[in-house]
Amino acid sequence: MLSTDMLSGNTITAATVVLALLTLRMGWAFYRRTVVKIPIRNLPGPARTSWRRGNLGELYSPAGMSWHHQLPRQFGGLVKIHALFGDENVYVTDPLALNQVCVKDQDIFEQTTTFVQGNGVIFGDGLLSTTGAHHRNQRRIINPVFGTSHMRDITPAIYEVVHKLTDLLKKRTQNGASRQDMLDLMMRTALEGIGQGGLGHSFNALEDDDGRNEFRDALRGLIPAIFSLAIERQFLPYILKIGTPSFRGWLVNITPSRRLHRLRDIVNTMYKVNSAVFESKKEAIKRGDEKVLDQVGHGRDIVSILMRGMESAESDEDKLSDSEVLAQLTTLVFTSHDTTSSTLAHILHLLCTHQDIQTRLRNEIRRAKDEWEKEHGNRDLGYDLLSELPYLEAVCRETLRLHAAVTFMTRTARAPAVLPLLWPVMGTDGKMITEVPIAENQNIHIGIGAANRDPRIWGPDADEWKPERWENGVPKLAMDAHLPSIYAGTMSFLGGGRACIGMKFAQLEMKVILSMLLDEFKVSLSKDEVTWKLANIQMPWVKGFDKGPSMPLMVERV
Repeated sequence: MLSTDMLSGNTITAATVVLALLTLRMGWAFYRRTVVKIPIRNLPGPARTSWRRGNLGELYSPAGMSWHHQLPRQFGGLVKIHALFGDENVYVTDPLALNQVCVKDQDIFEQTTTFVQGNGVIFGDGLLSTTGAHHRNQRRIINPVFGTSHMRDITPAIYEVVHKLTDLLKKRTQNGASRQDMLDLMMRTALEGIGQGGLGHSFNALEDDDGRNEFRDALRGLIPAIFSLAIERQFLPYILKIGTPSFRGWLVNITPSRRLHRLRDIVNTMYKVNSAVFESKKEAIKRGDEKVLDQVGHGRDIVSILMRGMESAESDEDKLSDSEVLAQLTTLVFTSHDTTSSTLAHILHLLCTHQDIQTRLRNEIRRAKDEWEKEHGNRDLGYDLLSELPYLEAVCRETLRLHAAVTFMTRTARAPAVLPLLWPVMGTDGKMITEVPIAENQNIHIGIGAANRDPRIWGPDADEWKPERWENGVPKLAMDAHLPSIYAGTMSFLGGGRACIGMKFAQLEMKVILSMLLDEFKVSLSKDEVTWKLANIQMPWVKGFDKGPSMPLMVERV
């Protein structure tokens, strides 16, 4: 974790350390360009905007979504982009090359050192901060708790949470249509959903009128804090080699950066709260099943099942250390909170601008609920029936395709490799390129959002939101392209050994929330001007409101 220990009497200044790191980075970039014969120089790509930052300003720009989407249309499925101090990266959207990166050579194309070590500092030793055999073993142990049978078991806990959301909205709309920040409510519901369904713990996010607390404020501020330091994080591997954790904590404290100090405070808050949840869970399991059943979620939550499974495991290979379990807990809260709420906010925003689709979806949900109520006496659709509603599935698929929560991810080649192309590109020398050798330590950017909008894969209407494109299953063009996908032929949950492990949980939570909201309420646009920005995860912002992501909509009973 980020330490707040102070180290006095040291004569090394932060400026000296930063200067040394810059010198090392520039020397490495020069070596790569002049000694290592980088074969990607012939690839087409955009001109750098500066030698110092290359194209990273556009890559990480909050207003950069259109830049990402246009890269393959302008330059093809394999694009050279410029990085720090003359370094060069590759931006990949070609289906064959993506399969090589995500599936066939997934052990070569690992998470970048910056990504892994940065996540280790923030989350601990979990799935987002491990590689190779360590990552595969963690995933093998954790995978079963995200299976269909466990999703059925936690469905009642998710409904219990969403009933609190609808009760809150009924209270707020009892006098007619009301302007509500639906992003805020989706974040609060997603947090409480992962709290009760994932951790067996209530964060009380929907108990009072604004749901504010220190932990929720920290979680909501984490993505913007990380994204604000995206370029500075490139130096993290070098920084982590300097001195002890206490010394590095001192460097953090003396660095005159409000952004860095904000991230430090957020991480410390998350660690404190999640550690308390973990210790409580450990103590309950130690005291027996009755104590676990007394907790929120009644022992059916993901973490309880995982920890009980490890208690009965005979081999150490089937167990995780306490620090690893805590890291998984922290990772689970983070990944479920922002990605799910971003997608739900996008769906609600799109339903406001397509009232006919909102009406059709509401009608499908109400027909299913009416039939279910006759047999079961309530309107909480079961897990299997939720999965079978075709138009609800189409709306979710199309939104996740067009507006994937994560726009791109980065990998590093740990060994030399070759990327074949389904669609050859023309090199800067005028010759067609059918495959590209990749040098060791070459950074690769996986263009998730761009691949999901490529007209060669999704047709000439790829930029349009059209749930009807899924009426006959995955469109033929997408099936023929064979993107490395675990979800509807899209890259939204990635593919291969790094695919999203919590996909089924995310789908369950989204469908429960949508089925209950649309059964009770109608949403429409407010007078606020909403724009979507990148911050690792897409988030809506209101023009003239600079206190953080927000999406006010008008909500009324139907």
